[in-house]
Amino acid sequence: MIDKENLYLCKLSMVFKPSQDFAVFTCPIGCPSDCCKFEGFEDMPVVLEDEVRTLTQEAGRIGVKLRFEPYGEHNGVKLYKWVIEGWCPFFKGKCTIHEKKPLSCRMYPLVLNLKTGDIYLSEKCLWVRLNGPKPLDHFPAEKEALKKLVIKLRL
Repeated sequence: MIDKENLYLCKLSMVFKPSQDFAVFTCPIGCPSDCCKFEGFEDMPVVLEDEVRTLTQEAGRIGVKLRFEPYGEHNGVKLYKWVIEGWCPFFKGKCTIHEKKPLSCRMYPLVLNLKTGDIYLSEKCLWVRLNGPKPLDHFPAEKEALKKLVIKLRL
């Protein structure tokens, strides 16, 4: 019997059919890192409550104060918008908290629309702009982060 989580992931794999011959996404560090720069509230990352704590701790280590705004709940899981105006405070030519960054950052350029359940590729990503849309299997690490988010949100 397939549980709800695996059923959702099965649906995802049907939507994003793997191709036989493809290059796996690798973040092109050295690109403008548009993923780490935020100009509008809608583009800012949505984070989970435990991620707020982790980010706040990491910010304290470098003397930075972060701001989060409640962004509702999804299946009983509290969500927050991480309010970043301009560059992420942890971006110093590369991510300085790579191992601790939130799932929304880990899964980028994959974006989950919480209202519709749709998954899309962000066109802010230089790799996506250069290579065009690709099936989900081109993004194995990002797909794994998406899977973790789906499980945490009980989608």
